[in-house]
Amino acid sequence: MNKDLLFFCSICREKSPEEIAKVKCTITHTIKNYKRGELIASQGDRVSFLYMLTKGKVKTEIISNSGLTISVEEISAPHPLAAAFLFTDDNRFPMEVIALEDCEIILISKSSIEKQMAKCPGFLRGFMVFIANRVQFLSERLKIFSQKGIKAKIAYYILQHDKNGTFELGRSIASLAEYFGVERPSLSRAISEMVHDGIIEFEAGKGKILKYNDVKELLG
Repeated sequence: MNKDLLFFCSICREKSPEEIAKVKCTITHTIKNYKRGELIASQGDRVSFLYMLTKGKVKTEIISNSGLTISVEEISAPHPLAAAFLFTDDNRFPMEVIALEDCEIILISKSSIEKQMAKCPGFLRGFMVFIANRVQFLSERLKIFSQKGIKAKIAYYILQHDKNGTFELGRSIASLAEYFGVERPSLSRAISEMVHDGIIEFEAGKGKILKYNDVKELLG
């Protein structure tokens, strides 16, 4: 049995295949494969199954009514996709899901998830924890989008990654620009201006906050 089917249940994931077989901890599912660059799900599609990414890497994007594409995140296997929307009244994908590499997706029906929740308290608890963490993540993304101006977004991001006055971006400038939904040259220029103004030090993805008050004043 593919252990990624037991992603939500830490108890089951620690068991051996033989132990899992004994308790008949199986989940009905189907498997689909996608090539690099292929669209896995379109924004607005019905979420009829839990999509469990078991191999590869995907990116998610939101397309606004004006046609603007905003990058949300990159997700590597193993990881569920759109799990938080499986049980909503209007259960639709809120974003595009695109394969960055060749991917394998396990599809698990809503009814199969419900049966597993009823059968295994550990699975139910794990699912709830995962959903809560995703809500927290999306809340942070909304806070980034709500910041007015590139410097405000940078300031918020830096403060979120502050460790005793130092910070690390954790991603390239190109990736961060996509994450913010801004142009790379504009982001580079904004960071350079903050360095020039003596607000931060920055080099090769790492930096130091020199003026905390000035960074906080940039927040929208």
